[in-house]
Amino acid sequence: MPDMAQILVVEDEPIIARNVADALEYAGHDVDVAHDGEEALKRADDLTPDLLLLDIRLPRMSGLDVLKTLRGRGARAPAIVMTAHGNVETAVEAMKAGAADFLTKPVDLKELQIVVDKTLSHQRVVENLDYFKSRERADSGVSTIVGQSRATQDLRALILRIGKSQALAGKHPPSVLITGETGTGKDLVARAIHYAGPRAAGPFVQVNCTAVPDQLFESELFGHVKGAFTSAQDTRRGLMELADGGTIFFDEIGHMNAALQAKLLTAIEQKMIRPVGGRKERQVDVHVISATNRDLEAAIESGDFRDDLYHRLRVVPITLVPLRDRVEDILPLTAHFIAMYASRFGVRIDGMTDEAVEVMQRYDWPGNVRELSHVLENAVLMADEPTLNVQHLNIRKLQRPPAVEVSLPGGLNINVDFESDRPILEDIEHTVIKAALEYSQHNLTRAARILGITRDAVRYRINKYHERHGNPPAA
Repeated sequence: MPDMAQILVVEDEPIIARNVADALEYAGHDVDVAHDGEEALKRADDLTPDLLLLDIRLPRMSGLDVLKTLRGRGARAPAIVMTAHGNVETAVEAMKAGAADFLTKPVDLKELQIVVDKTLSHQRVVENLDYFKSRERADSGVSTIVGQSRATQDLRALILRIGKSQALAGKHPPSVLITGETGTGKDLVARAIHYAGPRAAGPFVQVNCTAVPDQLFESELFGHVKGAFTSAQDTRRGLMELADGGTIFFDEIGHMNAALQAKLLTAIEQKMIRPVGGRKERQVDVHVISATNRDLEAAIESGDFRDDLYHRLRVVPITLVPLRDRVEDILPLTAHFIAMYASRFGVRIDGMTDEAVEVMQRYDWPGNVRELSHVLENAVLMADEPTLNVQHLNIRKLQRPPAVEVSLPGGLNINVDFESDRPILEDIEHTVIKAALEYSQHNLTRAARILGITRDAVRYRINKYHERHGNPPAA
């Protein structure tokens, strides 16, 4: 049974009003009574009731007009209308105007209680869903992209720019392809784009392309009809249909098999899907966001990924910079995760020792933000004092590397003396990229393959160096 509710009964016949109010008060509710439409509007403003019981025929103002006026004012409380036997059509009209249910007079008090309980229970579910949706939006918005580096600031600005585009609300929203190393937060960016745009009220459906077996992927994506295959005991909607009106996010799209790539391309271009075993196509309206840590251009050359699908997905490209290339973000991220995990575990953490901070900044974080998060989660959980130290971090001890000589393709040798030269990583990176470009005769794709990164990552590093020094490697 639902908790006690504030209920406003609007009924011009005193005996009926009293009987209904007594029954509801006996059930534990707080009940107030209004005898005409104008009084109902005033009481509704004063009380902000959880539920209205509204007679259709009222003096001065009909119950239907009362309901329309309240909805126009933004009131969301559900309404149950009461009507005489011969006035069911009016009750149906009231339900079209936003009433949740209706009762016929004379009102059966047992039926009254059943309908009231059902309506209040449904309203609680709606309110809970609204609450969790608002929490999800707050926990998934652009504010969750933490950091102060230029790359992170540019990323937040790009997400907001994409979100403001009215093209996302249209029939052909531009697809977004997010590339970056594992752990850089591709799923976080996808959610931020969704909640920053006009489809935020719609569903966000994530598809993990590495978790679904190939033989089941088509059914998962497009759905199936009963009897389509041995285990298809009933008809089931696919993920693309569930994402209708919102966003579908293909995580690690680079692992999708070739046969499904062709069907996905057709679905995206035609905005139509056909369930496995079905004869009729169904129209879907989805915004497609994809992500991968693979070099899709290399996958195209090797025949593992379709060139036409790649260009369909990459209308708006986003390249996420690894954490080692945005050291300025390490401390803001550290503060963010310490606060989050301290709150989650109910412990007090005041900060970190200087030595721990230095280790955090010198470590190259091969697992990127995900690794940093896991390290700090464990540190906060295992800490035996309010200040985290190096032992709490539980990452490998950093040794200062000796002088080394690195041989690159093309016969170029780079000698780096960390003890005396104290080189800046950016200068070494500039030299390596310049060597790769010279070796590849300034072919960005070949240079990217030599370096083991994407074309976008090479281009980003070139532009970054140019912004700071005005002397980029020739491209």
